[in-house]
Amino acid sequence: MFDRPTIIDEAFMRRVAAHDFPAPRSNAATFSVPAHQLVDIFDSQIMSRHLDLWARRSKGRTFYSIGSSGHEGTAAVAAASRTTDMAFLHYRDGAFLIQRKKQAGGLTPLYDMALSFAASADDPISGGRHKVLGCAHTFVPPQTSTIASHLPKAVGAAHSIGMAQRLKLGDAVLANDGIILCSFGDASANHSTSQGAFNAACWAAYQHLPMPIVFICEDNGIGISVRTPGGWIEANFAHRPALHYIQCDGADLNDAMRGCDEAVAYARARRKPVFLH
Repeated sequence: MFDRPTIIDEAFMRRVAAHDFPAPRSNAATFSVPAHQLVDIFDSQIMSRHLDLWARRSKGRTFYSIGSSGHEGTAAVAAASRTTDMAFLHYRDGAFLIQRKKQAGGLTPLYDMALSFAASADDPISGGRHKVLGCAHTFVPPQTSTIASHLPKAVGAAHSIGMAQRLKLGDAVLANDGIILCSFGDASANHSTSQGAFNAACWAAYQHLPMPIVFICEDNGIGISVRTPGGWIEANFAHRPALHYIQCDGADLNDAMRGCDEAVAYARARRKPVFLH
């Protein structure tokens, strides 16, 4: 019987046992994450991978799942940001959500996500209507797999932070120095919905309006809905007006944390949009 989850898992374990790892791109001498933080992030990545395996092997008990395998590096974004920085997530960002819930404390990320996969009425974010990633306690609005539909909402949320300050709203939900995180795949970057969001963010920032948002492009070079030619994302986004471009390697935790820390710090201090590739 053709069992893709088992094939992938066995191949992964063979490579780990053989110490067959990708060569790290970062220079640990210039940027090194403390060992305890690396272990904590790796723990979230493993949790996410095992949730994928469980969901795909539980046919008849789980009704719908989109795996997060290959996107586990997004746990670094959660580690670099605050739990009150609102995050509009790509539908493959299970590792981000696990890491953020761990940082918030007192939550049950694995149990909650299992409820979502099983379409349980007890699922705290969707009530069993859909498998989504989200958490009201950690400022992660529920997001389905509709490609790029969350990017305009994220830009609107970023704009609202500055607007609340100008209107002197004392009961604003988002902190004055908060930022917005918005993640998506490389193929999603080509869709008209996302292009409108990028343009709106740059247009506002170009006029010095506050736009504290980090766009996180999870580029695996595949592009399922729209093929991604080599170098396309960097060529498209590295030199846009009013958009600060940062690149890092999501498969290298030291380099991922470097890029995430830099992106979060830039958006928070300068109140301008960042494209984290």
